Amino acid sequence: MKPAFSTLSGRGGQRGQALAEFALVSLVLALFIAGTVEFGLLYGHKLELGNAARAGARWAAAHPTAWSGAASPASDTVQGQVLAAGGTSNLPNDDSHLTVEYLDTSPATPTMCGYYSAAAAAFVAQGGYTQATCVKPGNLARVTVKQSYPLITSLLGGLFGTSVSVSGTAAVPVMT
Repeated sequence: MKPAFSTLSGRGGQRGQALAEFALVSLVLALFIAGTVEFGLLYGHKLELGNAARAGARWAAAHPTAWSGAASPASDTVQGQVLAAGGTSNLPNDDSHLTVEYLDTSPATPTMCGYYSAAAAAFVAQGGYTQATCVKPGNLARVTVKQSYPLITSLLGGLFGTSVSVSGTAAVPVMT
């Protein structure tokens, strides 16, 4: 004679166990997929900022004093080239998001000799340099683009905060 509780140890119990295992595994799998998608979006944003920095640095190498502190800079400025690059059109044109620096390459270690300040709408020389001695052929024009990336998944948001700072930097020798 069969005991009354035999259905728990029979085929019906195995289906319940498989369902419980699937629920646990699918939760881990969903978190893994969400993290992978989040990382892909974050990496794509980093590539966009790197491309924007390269576009600005190339423009600064050919037009080393074409700066703009305007909120919507013209496309014939360093900042305008950065904002025209893909994915950066909503980037604010201020000193905390977009920097244009110049480095003197005559010492063994390149030294920052000045930068353009959007807040002051002027070139700011460093360490005894002037704009004429800093912004000259052979020195480096370095453009850095920074932006805060809001995390989509709450798992990564719990680990790193609600956003992550992402940046891209490029340096090109000044040609003219």
